[in-house]
Amino acid sequence: MPRLTHHINDHRLTRRQFAAALASIFLPVPATAEPENPRIAVLDWGWAESLLAVELRPLAVAEAPLYRDRVVVPALPEGTIDLGLRSWPNMELLRALKPDLILSQAGYGVSPERLIEIAPTLALPLYSGARQPLQAAENALKEIAARTGRDEIVKRYLDNSSSRLDAIARDARNYDGRPLLIIKFTDDRLVDVYGAGGLFDDVLKRIGIANAWDGPTNNWGFATTGLEAVARYPEARLIIIEPGPPGSFLQSALWQALPAVRHGRVSMIPPTWVFGAFPSAMRFAEILRRGLGIA
Repeated sequence: MPRLTHHINDHRLTRRQFAAALASIFLPVPATAEPENPRIAVLDWGWAESLLAVELRPLAVAEAPLYRDRVVVPALPEGTIDLGLRSWPNMELLRALKPDLILSQAGYGVSPERLIEIAPTLALPLYSGARQPLQAAENALKEIAARTGRDEIVKRYLDNSSSRLDAIARDARNYDGRPLLIIKFTDDRLVDVYGAGGLFDDVLKRIGIANAWDGPTNNWGFATTGLEAVARYPEARLIIIEPGPPGSFLQSALWQALPAVRHGRVSMIPPTWVFGAFPSAMRFAEILRRGLGIA
């Protein structure tokens, strides 16, 4: 363990000095905070990707290593501090970091009342009873811009994103019109199906492609069901978010019996964060455009 090298005239450390010394040993030392680059701790991946999209580097992110597998891009910078679980972060570490701002998702994880004891907190809604996550993600970006002085950058990002979605919507006119069934495997037999109230459903509406799933969904915009439910949509094109089922399962009679499989209407797309914010929506739109060959 590194030795403490603080020179104290009376050779005694106060409790506050001792805590500061420990923090200097065990925590990465962040760059000096500048007004235009606030120290922001983020408890939700949707807000982490949103910060990165508008040229803000988060100081710390909950479950940072897993973000790299699930969200993928925009990539977290090296040295981003891991805050622990999104639902219950390391509160001692969060306090020790002394962030200028904490970003969390309203209605999920630690309450804003507890977080605000540590630092100013923005608890922004994303997946809620309103069931319009794409609009909520846009509203949140504007709130983040107002708090961090990024108004022009956020406006430019949203304008560019809107133009890109318009272009994808024009390309989508070349698509054959089949509705899409968007699924992610939870195990060999169960899947999450994404429908009303979900980010990807909002994207499909924005670019003019129908979502085949018309069953009920929760506030996060998905339903968990068996593959027999997939079989009830014989005309749909199946979009599978990686990772897919085990290779052996792809040879099973159950899988081969699905109409989409029999007729070659299955597309596998790379990991894309289904509970994300605006950057995840844009990533999904671009991946879908390539996956459907509508460029």
